[in-house]
Amino acid sequence: MVRIIAEKPSLARNIIAGIGEPAAKRDGYFTCGNYYVSWAFGHLFSLADVESYSDVSAQPVGWTMDNLPCFPEKFRFELRTERTKEGKKYVDAGVRKQFRVLTDLCGRSDVDTVVNAGDADREGEIIVRLCVENALKEKNIDPAGKAFYRLWLPDQTPETVRRALAEMKSEREYDNLADEGFARTYIDWLYGVNLTRYATLKCGTLLRVGRVIVPIVQAIYDRDMAIRRFVPGKYLAIVSEAETDGERVELVSKKKFEADQK
Repeated sequence: MVRIIAEKPSLARNIIAGIGEPAAKRDGYFTCGNYYVSWAFGHLFSLADVESYSDVSAQPVGWTMDNLPCFPEKFRFELRTERTKEGKKYVDAGVRKQFRVLTDLCGRSDVDTVVNAGDADREGEIIVRLCVENALKEKNIDPAGKAFYRLWLPDQTPETVRRALAEMKSEREYDNLADEGFARTYIDWLYGVNLTRYATLKCGTLLRVGRVIVPIVQAIYDRDMAIRRFVPGKYLAIVSEAETDGERVELVSKKKFEADQK
């Protein structure tokens, strides 16, 4: 049997449509011909918090400067956690249950092939890899004992799914893409977690810092300042009119000229 893990339920349904055989819905997966098709909910795993790498975890006193900066020799992943209003971490029951489904299916004796059907990008690549690696580890299964393939689906019509199933390549051929995805994840963590904690502890209020959020905040700030400093005035612009399908369209150049410019 072939075990396909999609990144999300909608993709699993599209794969079922592409297989084109009668499917039976089970608890957390489908059976369809020679396939078990299940899914993650996007990121089932995330990087562990700073406290996982430090003895400070034995004394849960919240964020502290004692374990900053944190540069793990080996990054650890854990099931995605949420936080209560009181700040206590917990794993959502749905996340835990779906990972149990993935683990049980990967460990079945009749499954000889596992297929990564994450989205066709670096993020999708590592989302399913992490599920498979942790599932096999939990079942104490040698990864070499299962064939591992990649189902690459830039689009998800039944025709493209059928073609992709017939042309699957070894997951090893996507190792560089996975390395790129992990590198981005690690950099985001190193940058965001360390600086967010540092800035928050120094300022006494939560200040989120991140590779993406910083330039976004800068862009918002620049726009706000441009509005605040705006001074009304006359300017000139190049304007033309064109006719398309009987409709007149006015075209205005974005380049502006001072009114007294010659």
